[in-house]
Amino acid sequence: MRVVLADDEAPARRKLARFLRESDGVELVGEARTGTEALALIAAQRPDLVFLDVQMPDLDGVRVAEALAERADAPRIVFVTAFDHHAVRAFELDALDYLLKPFDRERFERTLARARDALASAPGETAEQIAELIARLRGETAYARRLLIPDGDRSFYVAVREVVRLEADGNDVVVHARAGAFALRATLESLEGRLDPAQFARVHRSHVVNIDQIAEVRPWFHGDQKLVLRDGTEIAWSRRYAAKRPDLLR
Repeated sequence: MRVVLADDEAPARRKLARFLRESDGVELVGEARTGTEALALIAAQRPDLVFLDVQMPDLDGVRVAEALAERADAPRIVFVTAFDHHAVRAFELDALDYLLKPFDRERFERTLARARDALASAPGETAEQIAELIARLRGETAYARRLLIPDGDRSFYVAVREVVRLEADGNDVVVHARAGAFALRATLESLEGRLDPAQFARVHRSHVVNIDQIAEVRPWFHGDQKLVLRDGTEIAWSRRYAAKRPDLLR
C-alpha cells in the first residue's frame, strides 16, 4: 500500500510517519506540509491512501479532497483532524475514516485496517465517497451520483447523469436510462429525494424527469401542459406540479 502523508504540524506528521514506516505492507512515498504540496505529491506518486490534515495553510484538507474527487484514480483518504466529536460524526457517516488528534497506535491500527479493507473491497467507489463526505462536512445534501440496480444474483450501477426519467410502476420504479429500462424496488418519492432538484423534477405523480432531457413544452387540456423528451416520450405536466417548478419555463 502506497501512502502519502499531508500535515502542517511537524510533531503529528513525525508520529504518523513513524507508525506508517513500522506497519507491514505500507510504503510511505512522501510527506507534504501544505495542500498545494499534497496535490503535487499525490499527482506524482499516485498513492493508494492519503492521510490528510483538515486544517492546513494554503489549501485546507477539504479543498484538497475536492480536487481529488475529480480524479478517476482518486486515492483513499483518511482525514486527520482536531475537530470536536460533533464534527467527527460527519466522518463516521461515510466509509472514509478519520484520526482525531491526539491519537494513539491502537486507533491508528484500526484506521489502517479499515483502509486496507476498503481498498480491497470497493476501490472504485472512492471518488464518490469523497464527494459525499465533503458535502456532509459543509452541511450540504449529498445527492446520489449513481443508482444500484439489482439483476438476479448480481447488481450493477447506472450513473445518474445517464438517467432520462423515472416512472412509478406498482411497487417498482422503472429507471429509463440511455442504456435501457431497469426495474428497481423503491418508491418514486424515495428516489426523488436522492436526486439533485437542479437536475431532476417531479412533473407528474408517476414521473420524475431529467431536466436536460426536456426538448419541448406543449399546451394541453384544461391548462395542463405536455413535456416532450429528447427520446420522443410525452408526459403530462399538470398545473399542480408546474406550479412547484416554474423555473422549468424560464
